[in-house]
Amino acid sequence: MSTVRSVAVFMAMLISALVVAPSAAAQPPSRLSTYITDDAGALNGSGRAAIESATGKLYSDRRVQLWVVFVDDFSGQPAVSWAQSTRAASDLGDFDAVLAVATVDHSYAFLVPNRVKTINAGQVDDLRRNQIEPALRRGDWSGAAVAAANGLDRGKEPTNAAPLLIGLGVIVVAVVALYVVMRYRHRRRRAAELAAAKRVDATNPDALAELSLGALDDLSRWKVVDVDNAVRTSANELALTIEEFGEQRTQPFSSAVDNAKAALAQAFNVRQQLDDAIPETREQRRELLTEVIVAAARADTELESQREAFEEMRDLVVNAPMRLDALTQQIVDLTARIDPAEQRMSELHNEFDSAALNSVTTNVTTAKDRRSFADQNLSRARDVAAKPVSGEQSALVDALRAAESALGQARSLLDAVDSAANDIRHAVATLPSLTADLHAGIGHADATLQDGQKTKTPHLRDLASARDAAGRALDTARTSGSADPLGSFTALTRANAELNRLLATVSEEQATAERLNRTLEQALFTAQSRVHAVSEYIDNRRGSIGPEARTRLAEANRQLDAAQDKRSSAVSEAITYANNAVKLAAQAQSLADDDVQSAQRAYTGRYGGGNNMGAMMGGIIIGDMLGGGMRGGFGGGFDGGWGPTSFGGSPDSSDGGFMGGGGRF
Repeated sequence: MSTVRSVAVFMAMLISALVVAPSAAAQPPSRLSTYITDDAGALNGSGRAAIESATGKLYSDRRVQLWVVFVDDFSGQPAVSWAQSTRAASDLGDFDAVLAVATVDHSYAFLVPNRVKTINAGQVDDLRRNQIEPALRRGDWSGAAVAAANGLDRGKEPTNAAPLLIGLGVIVVAVVALYVVMRYRHRRRRAAELAAAKRVDATNPDALAELSLGALDDLSRWKVVDVDNAVRTSANELALTIEEFGEQRTQPFSSAVDNAKAALAQAFNVRQQLDDAIPETREQRRELLTEVIVAAARADTELESQREAFEEMRDLVVNAPMRLDALTQQIVDLTARIDPAEQRMSELHNEFDSAALNSVTTNVTTAKDRRSFADQNLSRARDVAAKPVSGEQSALVDALRAAESALGQARSLLDAVDSAANDIRHAVATLPSLTADLHAGIGHADATLQDGQKTKTPHLRDLASARDAAGRALDTARTSGSADPLGSFTALTRANAELNRLLATVSEEQATAERLNRTLEQALFTAQSRVHAVSEYIDNRRGSIGPEARTRLAEANRQLDAAQDKRSSAVSEAITYANNAVKLAAQAQSLADDDVQSAQRAYTGRYGGGNNMGAMMGGIIIGDMLGGGMRGGFGGGFDGGWGPTSFGGSPDSSDGGFMGGGGRF
């Protein structure tokens, strides 16, 4: 009986031990029920009170919530992935930060949404390295959470209601104040709608159907600009990579860029329909806007699918010494080109009117800015490479990419000066034959009109108008041809094309058809020259160019492609397409000029000058220069942080919308 009693007592003790023993099981991501979750038993009463006080003050000051989680480990998951899964399970929003700590596994993640504007990405990283990690290493769990809360609660902006109170006494001021407030609220509401729209799956038409028409319009404008920048940056990086690794090894990336360009071209084509003078119903406009967004998102996805493989191929950290030497030599080579380019521009300005040099007037100065920016980043890269420290590889890669991209744009800017000079020289050399051709066309038109009076030939009135326009173009060329030969060449080409098109319609003579073919070649040259020049202009200033200029350029490219397709089957149609391309390219240039000037004024007024402005205008580093000043009314302003661009989709497609990160302690 005593044996049975002993066994019973032992079993009871074993069961009791199993019930009360602490669990060391891993903690999977789960929904957070309170702002402080301590599954690891890391906090005492005073520590929890300190965290509650700091997080409460953060919310009171900033309306930013910090969720603090202590567990034993992260179930074998990376710290950032665990924290992101917990955020998703807890339905946290754009102003909810998370500090997750695995006390046994000695790892952590600190995630801050990009919408939190009290702190930028560099300051978040500084907070992690210099305050949160040291506290965690000391085992000061509550101190780490308090440091995170205090770091997010940076100096509040003072409010001053006095001007409004004074203004209430004056009716006119009150009306103006009310107007400003209404516009501010409208912009805030549109900005909030756009921010929400950016979180929607842009490849899903059903998800887009839930958005308002205004949000769809803003999203389409933002998306085509963002993805066009990504396509242009990826194409530039790809060109350098092909030189380094060859076409065979880079074929998947070339396919991705080509597919992305095709999808983006479709988006711009539809955007052009929305911008033209033909109105659409609300339903038609919604359908077209959805088509723009889906096509641009498809282009973005195409690039993003190759980002990881591309970055593995171009391992800038491993090859940093060799790249530093190569980029240093590129700066030397570029510097040697500056003085000849300035001399060339001076000669062109002395010889030609400024209108002939509009697209390249500032290229040499801009190239100097890019060179200076590249030199700064090379110095930074050398410093980091000379004293390699764990966690600094990102800074080295950023500096190398920024220098590489800046030098590429500088070379392109100087190449554009050479191209402009060559185009003008070509126009100068061709003007005499074009003038003679147009004189002959006018004579032929006179004879055709005289004969047509007897036979009642149709289209005589149109032919007479075209002949008169050709005469006016010749008169203008005689007075301004030497100052602006390229402009005169363009005007004569257009007049010659129209005159010869009507001569072909009226007379249908073989001789006129041959002349029409020559006219087509002239029209194609003009279109190709203008479209290429504007594309280069936008490419090298893409950080400041809005959607309208890009849309006109995309449509000019489409018209130029149509001209090429029709050149053998319908010459007259091909000429029309080519002339349309010239007209659209001119509109794109004018719109782009306005955007650049607006961006320069906005940036200089807010931040002053400096190389960063040029780098941002060139799209080398990420930052919204235009803020609310961009046509279409979207953008949020430069927030003080930046990062260089690289191959892949638009910035928002890869970073998940968070600052911060994770690590071990």
